[in-house]
Amino acid sequence: MRWIRAGLALLCYGVLGVAQAAFPERPLRLIVPFAAGSGLDKLARATGERLSREMGQSVVIENVSGAGGNVGLDTVMRAPKDGYTLLMATTGIMVINPHLYKRQKRNPLTDLAVVGPVQTATNVLAVRADLPINNLAQFIAYAKANPGKLTYGSSGIGSSSHLSAVLLAQMAGIELSHVPYRGSAAAASDFLGGRLDFMMDGAAQYVNLAPAGKFRILGTTSKKRFETLPSWTPLAESGLPGFDVSIWSAIMVPEGTPAPALKTLRQAMAKIVAEPDFRTAVSPDLPFQMSASNFEAFLITENAKWEKLVRDSGTSADGH
Repeated sequence: MRWIRAGLALLCYGVLGVAQAAFPERPLRLIVPFAAGSGLDKLARATGERLSREMGQSVVIENVSGAGGNVGLDTVMRAPKDGYTLLMATTGIMVINPHLYKRQKRNPLTDLAVVGPVQTATNVLAVRADLPINNLAQFIAYAKANPGKLTYGSSGIGSSSHLSAVLLAQMAGIELSHVPYRGSAAAASDFLGGRLDFMMDGAAQYVNLAPAGKFRILGTTSKKRFETLPSWTPLAESGLPGFDVSIWSAIMVPEGTPAPALKTLRQAMAKIVAEPDFRTAVSPDLPFQMSASNFEAFLITENAKWEKLVRDSGTSADGH
C-alpha cells in the first residue's frame, strides 16, 4: 500500500507540474484603462504583440476607460486570479488615484501583483511660440506679472499633466489656470490651435511637432536629462532644483495569481523590455528595465511622493 500511495503521489505531482507548465493554455486579456488610440493604448498593443509571441497565445487588448483608469482597474480586480487577465497600469492608477479618489475601496499597491514595468517617460513644458517666453526664468517672470493668466490643459484632474503644473506652480510661487479635458489628445489639439498657453504632457506627442514652430519646449520634467531627448534641459537644471515628475507604465495582475503563472509572465516581460526592437517601438520613451522586486520598492517611493503632492495641493477627484 505504501508503494501504491507513493506512486499515486508522484502521479499527482507530475500531473500538477504539467498543468503549471502549460500556462497559458488559452488567450490572455490585457485591459487598457483608457480609450483606443491613446498613447497607452498604442503602447499596450506593441507590448501585447510581443507578449503573444513569447507566451504562444494571442493577447486580446480590451479598452475599458472611465474614472481616470479606475473602471479598468475594477475590471481586472473582478477577474479570476488565474493570470489570464492583465492590467496595463500607469502612474496615475497605481500611486495617484488612491489619493485623489478618497472613496476608492481598492488599493492597487496591495490588491495587485507586479508582472513587470514596461515603459518610462518624461513630460515636457511646452509654451505657445507667440508668447514672449523663451526659457523657464521668463515663464516664471511672465506668470508672476500676470497671475492666473497663463492657461494649460490636461487629461483630467489629478493626471500627471495636471499635477506637473501644480508642482511647477508650488515650487515657482506662481498662479496658473487649469483647464481639464477628457483626455490628452483633446487638450493637445486646443494647445496647438492656440486656445491654451502651455502644456505639461508626455514628450512623445510633442517631439515630432516641435520643429513646426507652433510652440517652444522649455524643458523636461524628469530630474535628470532624458536619454532620448539630450537637447532638452530638465527643469531641475534650469531654475527649479529638485523638480521631478517621471511617468511610467507596468503590467499588473490581481494579487493571489498562482506563482507559476506569475513567474512565466514575469520572465516574458523581462525579455520583452530588454529587446532592442522594443526600445525602438516606445521611442522617445524608454523601456523600463527593473526587476519585479525592485519595482515593488519603487512603487512605495512613488506612492509617498505623489501622496504628498496631492495632499499639499488639495487636489481631489471625488464628485468628478
